[in-house]
Amino acid sequence: MKLSFIILSLTSGLAFSAAPRELSFYVVSPVEGKAPVVDGSLNDAAWEKAAAFRNYYIYNCAEPTPGKLKTEFRMLYDVKGIYLGIINFEEHPEKLRKIITDFDSAAIWTDDCAEFFFDARANGISYHCFKVNCIGPRADFRRRDAAVYQNDWSGTNWTARTSIGKDRWTIEAFFPWSDLPAKAEVSDIWMFCHARYAYTGGNFAGATSSVLGGYSSPRNFGYIYFKGANDTVSPEKVSVLLSRSAEEPWCAMAGDTLIMRDKGKSIFTEFDQAGENEFVKIEKLSAELARVCGESA
Repeated sequence: MKLSFIILSLTSGLAFSAAPRELSFYVVSPVEGKAPVVDGSLNDAAWEKAAAFRNYYIYNCAEPTPGKLKTEFRMLYDVKGIYLGIINFEEHPEKLRKIITDFDSAAIWTDDCAEFFFDARANGISYHCFKVNCIGPRADFRRRDAAVYQNDWSGTNWTARTSIGKDRWTIEAFFPWSDLPAKAEVSDIWMFCHARYAYTGGNFAGATSSVLGGYSSPRNFGYIYFKGANDTVSPEKVSVLLSRSAEEPWCAMAGDTLIMRDKGKSIFTEFDQAGENEFVKIEKLSAELARVCGESA
């Protein structure tokens, strides 16, 4: 969608100083009522109150291209910690790679699996990473900075359960505050990334919740905001929150509003499904202009 962002910025009067970076943003809601039971089923009533995040991108791809692996996550929190639910849609779950059965195996990433990165400081430097493959074995480590990876670190109380269905495999996980970089308070903003690795059919495919987010690129993680029970998260508030740590220029979605920010100024554009159709038309036109006219388009 990069071309459409540039066109929108020109028509809205905000000329970007460079191509805007596309940021992912998610609002973590507090648990209402009974907390989810971590059994891999994702059928607890609490999950109905959590928004679904579906904007995944191709893993390790500089262009913000939508990922081919249909994936979604939901997140909640309470006084005990963070709850995370993942749905990995899969046409052939019988072909999932599930070789690793040992816990804390360095090779867990070679199976169909997930990696979760939490950066409580939101500085794109340090983080805690948790991994789980499609049959349940887990691993973890933490990064202090670009030079120090503590692969021997282990969280003591986090847990995850998985299940494999007809068209998906799911993960339900709980991370107590004691296993995370800090305890999140209401109105805190962290950086976060979920990376999915898939090997169905013998070929690798990956998806990530933020453009270029992953093991060696924490500066490209997305952002999560811990809202209060009566907190209203407006696009204007999101703009202020992200402006504190995200390098400009950037663009992000907040509900149905596209936020574009550069040089300390924000532009807000609302759109719905009809608007998405217009994006498609703009991209087709942009591609044709680029073919005919080159970069001057």
